[in-house]
Amino acid sequence: MLAALKAGCLDPPRDLHDGNAWDDYWKNQMDFGVMYQWLMDDMASDPTFPGLLSRRGSQTILCVGNGLSTEALSLALFGFDVTALDISAIPAQVYEGMMRDPEHAVHQIPGFGMREDGSVTFGAPGLIDPDLCPAMHRGSDHPPKGGGSLSFVTGDFTTPEICPGPFDVVIERRTLQLFRGVDPIGALDRLVARLGDRGIFVSHEHRGRWKPGDPCTHFAEAWLKSRGFVLRSSADSEECDATARLACLTFSTG
Repeated sequence: MLAALKAGCLDPPRDLHDGNAWDDYWKNQMDFGVMYQWLMDDMASDPTFPGLLSRRGSQTILCVGNGLSTEALSLALFGFDVTALDISAIPAQVYEGMMRDPEHAVHQIPGFGMREDGSVTFGAPGLIDPDLCPAMHRGSDHPPKGGGSLSFVTGDFTTPEICPGPFDVVIERRTLQLFRGVDPIGALDRLVARLGDRGIFVSHEHRGRWKPGDPCTHFAEAWLKSRGFVLRSSADSEECDATARLACLTFSTG
């Protein structure tokens, strides 16, 4: 893995809109970088998140640039209707192959069903054994309950016609930050445009080369506040539940 990192095999493509290059990226990740994905999922996990979505009445979620993250599957098992959008076809193929395997844990979940297009449903609402579920966002206050669904779409999120929404929640992790040298505000605007009237925008910026003394503020914070979003980090629980537009921003380093 260290050799792959030094050789740049695990770096995102220079052309962010090149689906073939992203296919190669995810193939390299599967060969060398799966531990990195697990680490990022662990860093982004928030046991209070499913409860927040439920209190706000959220149901539809778009996970942009989901890749091989377990987040989309985790949220579907919490009862939400989730769409995982990625420019590479590899993640959808990987997940479809996993869930078509009769030995995979999802086949033990009551109400599990898989359509011809690879989307899945968990159509029997009721508590699910947590040991059958990914660990991301898991907590005792809001256990996995089923009744959700998960579908995969391959496409470029900067194309407005792909997964236009509106969605109750749009989640992106370490994807928008790739556009900082290209068109960060344009990319951000296209994601926010997919939100409904009471939308939640979730964004995770990871700056691996951060050094003490550098700012550790999410780059989109000021823009979102200027558009009327309330930041979850600066609001109490009642305001988070009541506000029309909520932004959940994470900044990490290391």
